[in-house]
Amino acid sequence: MKAQTFLALILLSILSASCAGNSNIVADNSILKRPVANTSQTIIEKANVRELIEFERFSRDSGLWDEMKGCYADNSRVNISWFQGTGHGFVDATAALQGMPSAHKIYSTEIWLNGGKAVAIMQANVQMRYVIDRIPVELKSDVKLIFRTQKIDGRWYIVHFESIYEKDMVAPIFPTNDLNIPVDEIAKLRSSYGSMIYLATKHGIKVDENLAGTDRPDLVEKLYRATNEWFTQE
Repeated sequence: MKAQTFLALILLSILSASCAGNSNIVADNSILKRPVANTSQTIIEKANVRELIEFERFSRDSGLWDEMKGCYADNSRVNISWFQGTGHGFVDATAALQGMPSAHKIYSTEIWLNGGKAVAIMQANVQMRYVIDRIPVELKSDVKLIFRTQKIDGRWYIVHFESIYEKDMVAPIFPTNDLNIPVDEIAKLRSSYGSMIYLATKHGIKVDENLAGTDRPDLVEKLYRATNEWFTQE
């Protein structure tokens, strides 16, 4: 009996070693699958990626524009509701937004690692203050923030940033204020980020209405497919 127990322990250790060997990130890994078991090195790299993207959002909300710009690679791209262009251009455009404070409440972040590349999907609620007809309002938008990051000269940088819009709402900050928003106008807009489109347009900000959202699963699939192709490409 003891011999059988000893043999079982040996087999278990062999299987464990085999699984540990398979835990290394390989080129054919893909996103939206349960991450494989982490090694100490992948834990460190994922922590660095998470710190990068969370610090980028922190810098954005805190007005630390130089620090925010340092999170983006020189050739990075951003494609979100109100901006399409380079990462550094995005920072400059964000800094130019006056009187529109924002806060990003982060709920969770999933990270997939493939050597010097990583994809991070951050679940967040974006909160912004606007004024409509002299009434202060708050916009709340649930989004998935999709970051492609890459290790360049030993440091992680954001090389691509997009969003998947889920739902949003707008409400007066003071409940006693009467907010009159034409329902028929909102009904014509995207259900995933229609409130954002409406408020931005009222403030003279042009918004791309053809981005990935829960009301356009075809665009969500297209975004994930493009992200995965970049992630698995040698």
